Amino acid sequence: MQDGAFLIEDLGSQRGTIVNGNPITGQVQLTPGDQITLGPVVVGFGKGSAGQAPSAGEAQMGEALGAPGTVVYEKQTVDRLPLTKRLVFGRSQEVDVQLNDPMVSRRHAVVEESADGFRVLDLYSRAGSFVNGRRFDEHQLIIGDQLQLGPFCFVFTGNELHRILRVSVGKVVADGLTRTAGGNVILQDVSFVAEPGQFIGILGPSGAGKSTLLGALSGLKPADSGRILINDTDFYGHLNQLRSMFGYVPQDDIVHGELTTVEALTFAARLRLPAGTPRPAIAALVQQTMGSLGLAERKDLRISLLSGGQRKRVSVGVELLRRPPLIFLDEPTSGLDPFSEFKLMELLRRLADTGCTVICTTHVMENVFLMDQIAVLLAGKLLFQGPPDAARARFGVSRLSALYDMLQTIDPKTVPSFTPPEITSPSEPPGTEPGPTVIRQRRPFALPILLERQLAIFKADVKNLLIALGQPLVIGLLVCWVTDHVPLIQFFAYIATFWFGCSNSAQEIVKETAIFRRERLVGLSRTSYLASKFIWMGAITGLQSLILYTCTLITQRVPLSAAPAEVAGLLLLAFASTGIGLAISCFSRSALQAVMLVPLILIPQILLSGYTVEASQMDPPVLVVAQIMPSFAAERISDESLLLNRRIAGDVSEKYDRPYDNLNQYNRAATGQRFKTGQTFTDARPLWVGYLSLFLWSVAGFVLSYVGLMRKEKE
Repeated sequence: MQDGAFLIEDLGSQRGTIVNGNPITGQVQLTPGDQITLGPVVVGFGKGSAGQAPSAGEAQMGEALGAPGTVVYEKQTVDRLPLTKRLVFGRSQEVDVQLNDPMVSRRHAVVEESADGFRVLDLYSRAGSFVNGRRFDEHQLIIGDQLQLGPFCFVFTGNELHRILRVSVGKVVADGLTRTAGGNVILQDVSFVAEPGQFIGILGPSGAGKSTLLGALSGLKPADSGRILINDTDFYGHLNQLRSMFGYVPQDDIVHGELTTVEALTFAARLRLPAGTPRPAIAALVQQTMGSLGLAERKDLRISLLSGGQRKRVSVGVELLRRPPLIFLDEPTSGLDPFSEFKLMELLRRLADTGCTVICTTHVMENVFLMDQIAVLLAGKLLFQGPPDAARARFGVSRLSALYDMLQTIDPKTVPSFTPPEITSPSEPPGTEPGPTVIRQRRPFALPILLERQLAIFKADVKNLLIALGQPLVIGLLVCWVTDHVPLIQFFAYIATFWFGCSNSAQEIVKETAIFRRERLVGLSRTSYLASKFIWMGAITGLQSLILYTCTLITQRVPLSAAPAEVAGLLLLAFASTGIGLAISCFSRSALQAVMLVPLILIPQILLSGYTVEASQMDPPVLVVAQIMPSFAAERISDESLLLNRRIAGDVSEKYDRPYDNLNQYNRAATGQRFKTGQTFTDARPLWVGYLSLFLWSVAGFVLSYVGLMRKEKE
């Protein structure tokens, strides 16, 4: 304060100080209503400030509108505003949305429908209107935009404005994080601090514990001991509420390579945003995200054809769709060329400048000048956290590129852990409830979207499509060309179906584990995800089995009368084998391991089916095991389809020898008598038992896969 006037001056801050949207270079006098931007925080100066009471007219207006700080819509205090064609915001009683605060003008701003969604216009307000911390006159709203009118903050969800209490996630403080694995301490009493809007790099040689620390900070793999405070709220104590608010980009790509850039981001947005979000609003969000990442010209290109840097930017874009206040990245520049490394790190710098806190692990030293701070780890210990320039003095190196050489000379056992000066013992316990930092956007039931994504992936690769549909055609015609023995043809039909189901789905989950884990963190239902795989792969396998069986019918190798019962059995087997294949995928650690397990499951099905070795020739213990096999159930269905309601005669026992022997053995076990010549076989119980067995195998495969998915989340 000078001569009765309030002045503001920037003291050499990295991002500068902005008053009413304009950066300042010297001292500037403040007037009531000025908006001051300090990093991600916007504060107002003047009326309504501490120690200054509103005028009598303003107080009277406040009484008419309700308690100070309230939002009144249709004469009710609300926190959510459904958007109609036009809403006027202000302090007057004549507006649509009344904002009770002296910093708000009588007619402050208007939100109205436009051709591309909704736009907001400032009505020449005294204090100005701000979107994402920037002053505007007119702005097209994009999902996730944070609109500030005076002290009131709202987030745009596509068709509503949700009031939030703050636009920043606040301070992140980690204290005493420790984690062990296999009896070894891989993270030792690490403390860490991140301020809002900072870009922080976690550095260290291989095995230093960088990824472990990132997993602990993000909650993906919490530390064994220690705590993390988010805005003074215990992070681990509210993991489910807070973790989904953060972005996390692992080393692996978290997008499907078969999709185009725009498809991948659109599906990601639909899975992350609430049900009912308008499609035009989603499209606008995706277009804005691609533009900010420099991917607009690559929107229709398949992700597998993008460069490494472009693929990484798509993965980052998936996380930016929700506008997270905090984003973690694990080795984002791994495998990139120097130019791509710089462009990506520059992108993260710009992201931090918008108020998002960015924390990433890296081993590249050339671009650390873009960071606000670096944290140096060695053997699970934090040796330093602070500005890059201070790191040179701390380790006695003239260039940070020499830091790794210096770390080789340090014995971590003799160096105490570094504790940031901000770490103090709080006099009060952490809060018990997390503050409303951002709107939690969850899509627990996403089955239709996931099935649509599966279809897009399937159609994208024409070669795989041709192989999937051509396999059963080739196998069916080949079998019918080689033999006209009906029981053998039907044996090949159900064994091929079992093989299709297992091989189709054995790699389906293990190959996209990183995608599944990330989507789980943003609220994707485990049941919806697994059901989409089960339904889609089961349907594909069922289609393959129908193509194969159609070949046997059109070549007249199999009688048409057997088709209804056999087709029903093949479709049930398609889903049973799909469930088994998904279980293999869930419990495998790699796609190669899953492929190698398929023959170990398939060969017993051949041996215990009741065809290669008929049931009457099996030892009792072998028969007990065989009777619970899906192939045994399929064989019984095949046998019944050929003999049910058929008169037993000599030509039947010769033409359908294996079905005759198997059902004869069943009949003798059930009635104590063998088949008699001239008898008509009418016992349909083996058929229904076979159907029930395959249904139970389908359920068992789904349940086992579900258990495997739960384990994958914890790995």
